[in-house]
Amino acid sequence: MNDTTPALWNQSSPNESWTEERTPSDVSFSFVYFTETTILPSLIGFLCSTGLVGNILVLVTILRTTKTTVPDVYICNLAVADVVHVTVMPFLIHQWARGGHWVFGSTLCTIITSLDNCNQVACAAVMSAVSMDRYLAVVHPFRLTALRTKSKTIGINLLVWVISFILVLPMWVHSKVIRFPDGLESCTMNLVSPSAVLWYTLYQTITSFFLPLPLILTCYILILCYTWKMYLRNKQARRCSTNLPRTRAIRLTKMVLVLVVVYLVSVGPYHVLQLVNLTVRRPTLTYHTCYYLSVCLSYAASSINPFIYILLSRHFRRRMTGRKPSSGPSLEREAVIEVPTPHSCHG
Repeated sequence: MNDTTPALWNQSSPNESWTEERTPSDVSFSFVYFTETTILPSLIGFLCSTGLVGNILVLVTILRTTKTTVPDVYICNLAVADVVHVTVMPFLIHQWARGGHWVFGSTLCTIITSLDNCNQVACAAVMSAVSMDRYLAVVHPFRLTALRTKSKTIGINLLVWVISFILVLPMWVHSKVIRFPDGLESCTMNLVSPSAVLWYTLYQTITSFFLPLPLILTCYILILCYTWKMYLRNKQARRCSTNLPRTRAIRLTKMVLVLVVVYLVSVGPYHVLQLVNLTVRRPTLTYHTCYYLSVCLSYAASSINPFIYILLSRHFRRRMTGRKPSSGPSLEREAVIEVPTPHSCHG
């Protein structure tokens, strides 16, 4: 491809720079075509259906609660983002199933692809905000309490969406329906040079993954360090029985590890392969397989998130089933009380 030929880029499919080299005589062509038009749409369609049901269940559970908390606001916002995500996906699934042909017009192409990208940025930003909120709640429960109110949290989430829309302005500008020489009309990013493809891919992966990742990991690592430090301090001081604090510390450790691992496994491979894709001139069958798996994993996060809330929060399960909460800690205080302090076992 020379610099005068438009370089097409689409976050939902491999870099289009190799399409003109693909011919029916290729050994892997049949597999690639069948995967793109049948297997991938079917798998992601199933994931989107599951995610839609699960996230609606989460939203209904939270909205019918008379007294919502700060964590509820974050969970609700993530669920809304996931619902929007799986709602726009049928349009992209239809394009895959039609062999890359887009039939919904250029305006809807811009809206759908921009919302899809905006949700990626927003989810990463909300997860960063959640990580910081959990750090403050666990490590510094009595600092900056004025910022951890429900109204301030709603404002923070609205600000996150505004920033996300601003960050994806390039997608609003460059996503459109492109007509190929063979007559195929596809919804994609129209970037006019290889350097534009390079810079936008770097921009997209940094804002959606590599920028929030260090913040998320740092917050959770500090939470774990604080948790075990308090447990060991209580144990050495023999202020109470260490069985219960140890159980709580282990439970919090498992919860944090699950959240971090799910985030890394579901989103990480896709963004890494987006960068690898910049150096691939003619993708191999192995590359295609890895790329398709990464795409499925990236959309699986929207389906997995609701079940993480259900499995990791007993309080959420009680609300979902309509049972009255026990006399124990509320969800807002749960993360704080889970961490033993030097003052008491239940601090």
